[in-house]
Amino acid sequence: MKRNRSLALATTALAIAAISFGADISTLGVSVGPEASFTAVDATTSMTKADTAFGAYTGTTNFTYKIRTTQSGGSGSITVIVTSFSGTGGPAIADLAYTCTAPASGSPCASSTAASTSTASSVVSFGADAHSADTGDTGATVWTLADQPQIKTGTYTSTATYTISAT
Repeated sequence: MKRNRSLALATTALAIAAISFGADISTLGVSVGPEASFTAVDATTSMTKADTAFGAYTGTTNFTYKIRTTQSGGSGSITVIVTSFSGTGGPAIADLAYTCTAPASGSPCASSTAASTSTASSVVSFGADAHSADTGDTGATVWTLADQPQIKTGTYTSTATYTISAT
């Protein structure tokens, strides 16, 4: 019985010694790549106009995004494509255009841009080594719709689909 106690004490002592004196290290590595995310703050944008006869309707879609592009040769963009207005006799997509606000980490569209139902067009572009704030950067698309006399009265809707990318 005494021998079993001695063996148990010796085994426990060896286990403690291994924990106390042995050490392994691990090297941690991470590969951080380009990344982007987008949130439309205004899920619905109502277009309104001043009380002038046949003045343009305007509305603003605010958004927040996060982006990180590759240090050398990286790029990125936020684009938008619009579906046609619903309803017979409604506004034409050719009468819809937008401008862009100047975000902190990118270049906004240069001037008024015609909305398109077939091709996504630029809202913001990013160059190499672009970084947004940790909380994201903000931007806006300011929409303008020409008010044509031939448009029938009613409510019309359209969908603007934004896409963000980073390389």
